[in-house]
Amino acid sequence: MRFLSCFLLVLSWLLPPLAAAEAAEQDYLEMSLEDLLAVTVVSASKTEERLLEAPLAISTLTGEEIQRAGATSWGEALRLMPGLIVREQSSGNFDIHVRGFDNVPPDSQLPFLANTLTLVMIDNRIVYNYFAGGTFWETLPVSLADVKAIEVVRGPASPLYGPNAAAGVIHIITRDDDHDGWASAVQLEGGEDQTQLVSLRSGYVSERFRWQFNGHHHARDRTDSSYYSLVQGRDVANALDLVEFDTGQPSPFAPIRFPDQQTAQDNQAAAMAFDVALDNDWDLHIGLGFEESQVQKSYFENGITPLNTAVSDTQFVEFRAEGHGFTAHVAWLQGDQEALGVAGWAWDFETLDAVFEYDYRVNDRFSLRPGLSYRNAAYDGVFILGKQDMTTLAGALRADWRPNDKWRVIAAVRADQYDTPDTTEISTQLALSYNPNEHQNLRFTYGKSNRAPFIIDTFQDTSFTTPNGLLFELRGNRDLDPLTSESMELGWRFQPNDKRQFEVELFQARNKNYSDVNLIFAGPDGDFFRTTGEYENLPIEPELTGLTMSYTQSLTETSYVRAFVTFTDTQINDHIKPPESPPGGEGPPPGGEGDDPPGPPPGLPPRVLVDLDEAATPDYYGGIVFDQRFKKWSLNLNLYTYDASVMKQVIESMEIESKLILNTKVMYRFSQHGEVFLNLRNLTDDDEREFLYTDRIGRQILGGLNLRF
Repeated sequence: MRFLSCFLLVLSWLLPPLAAAEAAEQDYLEMSLEDLLAVTVVSASKTEERLLEAPLAISTLTGEEIQRAGATSWGEALRLMPGLIVREQSSGNFDIHVRGFDNVPPDSQLPFLANTLTLVMIDNRIVYNYFAGGTFWETLPVSLADVKAIEVVRGPASPLYGPNAAAGVIHIITRDDDHDGWASAVQLEGGEDQTQLVSLRSGYVSERFRWQFNGHHHARDRTDSSYYSLVQGRDVANALDLVEFDTGQPSPFAPIRFPDQQTAQDNQAAAMAFDVALDNDWDLHIGLGFEESQVQKSYFENGITPLNTAVSDTQFVEFRAEGHGFTAHVAWLQGDQEALGVAGWAWDFETLDAVFEYDYRVNDRFSLRPGLSYRNAAYDGVFILGKQDMTTLAGALRADWRPNDKWRVIAAVRADQYDTPDTTEISTQLALSYNPNEHQNLRFTYGKSNRAPFIIDTFQDTSFTTPNGLLFELRGNRDLDPLTSESMELGWRFQPNDKRQFEVELFQARNKNYSDVNLIFAGPDGDFFRTTGEYENLPIEPELTGLTMSYTQSLTETSYVRAFVTFTDTQINDHIKPPESPPGGEGPPPGGEGDDPPGPPPGLPPRVLVDLDEAATPDYYGGIVFDQRFKKWSLNLNLYTYDASVMKQVIESMEIESKLILNTKVMYRFSQHGEVFLNLRNLTDDDEREFLYTDRIGRQILGGLNLRF
């Protein structure tokens, strides 16, 4: 494979100089709670500041914490942070929500179960799928071994980061070693379910130049070999036994959809970065990389089972220049992606992002940050009748004022001009922060953000027929109003000393302008019974109210505990009640026996609006982390738990049982250059499904080795 050949070439080139290099990596076993509480964050205001004084709801997770906790995937790492709902679909593949709004609108297709409201970034480079929204985590060209920190901003953040930060921001910040000379790190981990996790990171630093390479190969088998049949309402042992909804016969597309039924995740990626510090105080950065991946996950609607195989092959290039308060960042991403065996769900794409900002310091207490941005997302696929694109131009202004040592006022506004639909959306933010003393921070935040339109909602134009004489047509809509989210929040942070910290936040958010397919025609049409649907804005307006609390406490000089929990209540107003039976009748019984059912009566079903207690977001979720060091040994225990919930899809609904996932990692430092470890995931072997009829994932035993040169 291309990745493996590149990996071996780079490794053979680097090993001679690395063998003689001195260790320069931060020792995972030496980082104390005081170090963790003293970390700074940048994602709340794009300027470095103490976490205690950050004006927004934000949490940070360091790379050292990730390594010591034994996280093997992005989902497992984010389970260590407050305010995140994380559900595993198959080994290593997760759906991740900030605070809530899961499964909205309910009774719809699988993509609506995925999170499309959170913006994910890697070193300020946006990672987002504009075809149907959301983040494809398996396509990220970095691994957890490359992470310096993950910062999560909870709540709308579009005024600072642009569209798609409607629920928050997950910012992945990679390592930027500041030692001189060569240094490298290799991480090897493997175990049950054919798990193979290999990561390599290497770099060279001089006074004005930095070069860094990272690469990884991750492969895992599924822990559950069965598939749930949406048509038959039961599990089947083999994908070849899945049947089509209209014939009841084995699906001819199953071998295409599931070329390797055992594989849960197989991805490889490599990235390289060059940084140069110029004599005139300008810093230049160039980054490039690629990824290849194949996973089984729940996102693409195939009508027969929630899981589907997705493949991706993408490349990126970025350039960033910073100096004298100016920042210019241009990023280009292109590739091809496909849901195997799902008609039309294959596309080539490229996105271009350009952001220009200036941090103007009027004086020590007042600053302005004006900014301009450009974004073009172009996709080429059968579902959208060829190549279609969307362009967004935006202007933003953010003011940060500190009238005295106790008060801070932040106001921001951003205008996004979309070419499709032809509309300008305004995002706003107001944050009031008060520090009565050096140990406390109180804040109030109001925010309004929007989500960019999707390619498929806007440009879809497709039709297909069934053997039973049913004709289905789907149409996009170029006049959809973008989704908006409006929220308010009260927060309090309290750090009485360097050994304890407590935080609580009360929040409320309301969304509107969701879009979905609306039936505009149903009736006989020549030899067919035709149903035609078109995307439209829905009347639905979900409202989320919640409370998040977190507490960190040093127990001894070498141990600490961190606990966090979120309580939520979600109401859905004006949801369109689904019809008792779908257009086209109930379909034939499994096996294809019996007469073909009649089509539904001509005409459209009446629209009935109902208010619901939204059931997909758990009433509570959270976790506990305990970390203990014994000289050369390190022990970490961490658990994640959530309440029962109900997920609803257009065909099925499922009660998600409450679950408690307990993990532990034991690590031994055998020298200054490395550790060996034992990593036990889900110790209680609780294999309840976490997502709508996806895999049952139980206990897993892994072991590995870290080496630093």
